[in-house]
Amino acid sequence: MTGAEIAATRQLLGLSQAELADMLGVSRDAVKSWESDKRNARPGVVADLSDLLAQHTREVERLTRGAADGIPIELPSGPKPRGWYVALGARVLDRVPDAMLTWA
Repeated sequence: MTGAEIAATRQLLGLSQAELADMLGVSRDAVKSWESDKRNARPGVVADLSDLLAQHTREVERLTRGAADGIPIELPSGPKPRGWYVALGARVLDRVPDAMLTWA
């Protein structure tokens, strides 16, 4: 995974470098060095990042399953950083443009 791909994935997930680092159990400097292609992320970390993206995508699919324009979709809240949930909302709206979003 290139630095640009890591940065794009992080941004799609709505996370700062520090938040992603915390979720992956690494330092913010590690994330910064991967994104600038100064270092390569270990395969296990890339797998963990891919798992986070898959989790986010599954949640988007769950929220939009059977959704219709104008029907409220309740976005979850929880232990992840707020940006994670905001990014979920953006991806939901990408799939269901006229959805009304509410927060749990």
